[in-house]
This record gives sequence, structure tokens and C-alpha cells, in this order.
Amino acid sequence: AEPPRFGALGAMIKYNTGLLGLKFILRITGSVFPKALLMAVPNAIAVLLLHRYARYGEDPEHYMAMDGVEFLWAGYTSVLSFLLVFRNNQAYTRFWEGATLIHQIRGEWLSA
Repeated sequence: AEPPRFGALGAMIKYNTGLLGLKFILRITGSVFPKALLMAVPNAIAVLLLHRYARYGEDPEHYMAMDGVEFLWAGYTSVLSFLLVFRNNQAYTRFWEGATLIHQIRGEWLSA
């Protein structure tokens, strides 16, 4: 039997990127955006409704009496930022360790 030719296996997919690549980014099939929007839009609407209720609801003075929330938010973002930088630094170190080992292996293979 004759081996299959390249055309029989299928050609590369050619995408129409549209204006500035927006058509490619916002496409529905094979994209992560529909699933992300399915999770993000209802939560954004819920937060908007809760914010409106807290600000203009039954007791709007209660909204202004929430002192100290800024300090809680600042502490939360500080800890989150520290953890994110620490984790990113670990990943960067692992990447360079792996890249160094790959170069060593490649050097040993080429000198063999």
C-alpha cells in the first residue's frame, strides 16, 4: 500500500483574523471566551445589584458607615500580590533549571 500523501492527511488550518485579530479572538468555536463569559457575566450582574442595593437601598447611611473596608482590601491585595510574586519567582527558577538541564543533555548528545 502506498503511504498517504500530505494532502490526504489534511492541510493546515488557515484562519481569517479580521481587523486587528478581533475576529479570531472573539470567535465562538474553539474559544474560551463563551465559557468565561458564562461565568463572569452573571457574577458581574450580581455584584452590580448588591452594590446598588447597598448604596441606594433601604439604609444608604449604612453604606457610608463601612469604615475600615479599605484597610481590609489593602491587606488582602498585599498578601495576594506577595504570593503571586513568590509563585512567579518559583516558576521562573524552575524554567531556567529545566532549560539548563536540556542544554546539558543536548551538549552530551552532540558530543557523543
